[in-house]
Amino acid sequence: MTRSKERSAKAEKSLPEAVQTAIESCRLRGAQVTPLREAVLTALWSADCPIGAYDLRDQLSETLGRNISAASIYRTLDFLCVQGLAARIESRNAYVACAHPEHDHTCIHFVCNDCGASSEIEDKKLERLLAADAEALGFAIDHRVIELSGSCVACQRAAE
Repeated sequence: MTRSKERSAKAEKSLPEAVQTAIESCRLRGAQVTPLREAVLTALWSADCPIGAYDLRDQLSETLGRNISAASIYRTLDFLCVQGLAARIESRNAYVACAHPEHDHTCIHFVCNDCGASSEIEDKKLERLLAADAEALGFAIDHRVIELSGSCVACQRAAE
């Protein structure tokens, strides 16, 4: 599978800066960042496209030189998602680092069917629209997932 380097908002920050911003955001909320949590977050930020838990386990077991259980990876991913540092791309059963972990927002993920790359955007108008619709229905939103699949610019150009 060809992987695109397009990351939209993620491209705004270097890897060390992005990971440090995410870690600081986590610490400000009183959450502990363990070495494994930092390693998983760094791997997510380094990935070219959404990455699955078992791929993360294999990659980090090799990088860290020790066996890491899938359960540990899943617990770490759950923690990162709860903290707003990562998001699960449900259609792929894979994970990405959140581009803006410093504030709460609705993430909108565009996932390329061809190369697997994903881009994340924020859309305040859409957030307000969803909140208004939920309020009109008397509905309390506790989980927001917006994924759009199609073809990224690079894959569209390659197909021409």
